[in-house]
Amino acid sequence: MKETALHSSRTATKRLVTIPMLAAVAFILQYLEFPIPFTPSFLKLDFSTLPALIGGLMYGPVAGVVIEVMKNVLHMLFKNTDGLIIGEVANVLAGSVFVVSAVLMQRLTKGKQGFLTGLAIGALLMTVVMAFMNAWFLLPAYAVLYQMPMEQLLSSFGADSVWSLVLYGIVPFNIFKGAILALVAYPVYVKLAPRLQVRTVN
Repeated sequence: MKETALHSSRTATKRLVTIPMLAAVAFILQYLEFPIPFTPSFLKLDFSTLPALIGGLMYGPVAGVVIEVMKNVLHMLFKNTDGLIIGEVANVLAGSVFVVSAVLMQRLTKGKQGFLTGLAIGALLMTVVMAFMNAWFLLPAYAVLYQMPMEQLLSSFGADSVWSLVLYGIVPFNIFKGAILALVAYPVYVKLAPRLQVRTVN
């Protein structure tokens, strides 16, 4: 009983240390963002979702979401230049959908194929969720916070309607982002799985 309590205490301590550490790594990776040609300028690709994915595989999907939140809190405090939080909210939503989908599928199937399926589902769900969130909440919120008419905001990105911007700009970006994240995350998962004590059977 005493050994079990000691083991549980060590596991809890390791979790308390590892999650903030992964959030800090994610925050650093967020600095390495870069634009994708032919997509709206406010959309940038980075690999800061990967530490959240690793944390999710280690400690469950909630841990992955916590890392996403912590990363974006750091981003808001140290890198946000306009005082708005729309970008951070969008990043938390996109990253959380991707991470939770991949981790849940891996836990359901306990194998590489399940994780790969989870990555594909995560990319698809991220694209769909962010399409509707941008159309219904994020873009209108930008217009309100910047105190400009929606038409002016849309014209600044060469779009004539919210859905044209979503369908021809945001959706292709998230499809590309999901595919790139999956291509990077899968070999990282296979490499780290033994250390994460995750089964990789087919």
